[in-house]
Amino acid sequence: MGTYKPGVFGPFNGRVGDVVAARWKDVNVVKNRPAKSSKPASILQKDQRSRFGLGTTLAGHAADMINVGFRGMPGNVTPANIFTKQVLNNYITGAYPDYVLDYPNISFSRDGNLGLGTKLSVQVLPEQTLELTWVMDTKPGKVTDATDKVHILLYNSDKHKSVKSADGLTRGDSPVTLYVPGSFVGDQVHCWLFFSSVKNKEVSPTAYLGVVTILI
Repeated sequence: MGTYKPGVFGPFNGRVGDVVAARWKDVNVVKNRPAKSSKPASILQKDQRSRFGLGTTLAGHAADMINVGFRGMPGNVTPANIFTKQVLNNYITGAYPDYVLDYPNISFSRDGNLGLGTKLSVQVLPEQTLELTWVMDTKPGKVTDATDKVHILLYNSDKHKSVKSADGLTRGDSPVTLYVPGSFVGDQVHCWLFFSSVKNKEVSPTAYLGVVTILI
């Protein structure tokens, strides 16, 4: 992979012949188009692809949250890369081809300066509804504010689909009600949340609220 200086028509993205150009970390890069292999994948390659697929699939569903939760981390790596690496190294259990994610231990944010609060919980209500609640911790030494943003992910591990909280929700909005599609009925849904400051400079750890089954 190399870098290039844009010409009179500016930078370009995409493929031209056997060359692929893109923009990564505010740098214009170019590389050769990878050649397709006619050889069948080995067990080791299938194993790696299976593990990588688990990490990148979940990362795709939580991309906006990850960009906030791992913002400002040291090193020339993206938040998505940091998250995926953590999943691959720490949060995959089982053996190929029956890998599963260790959902309770997955974190979508670094261990920041904001407090999580207390009594965090999720409750299943009728008509594909979930209610999430928490209590703001006002003890000395705990950094919390009612204006802190709340980031919620509901992940359907049966169908690999997700629901995220809308922009604008704050720590002071507890309890929060979220609706999931009718197709989620009977499925298991994992629930996480964390908080960030108004300008996303500070974050809380991630709380795993548990797994619930969606009701009609």
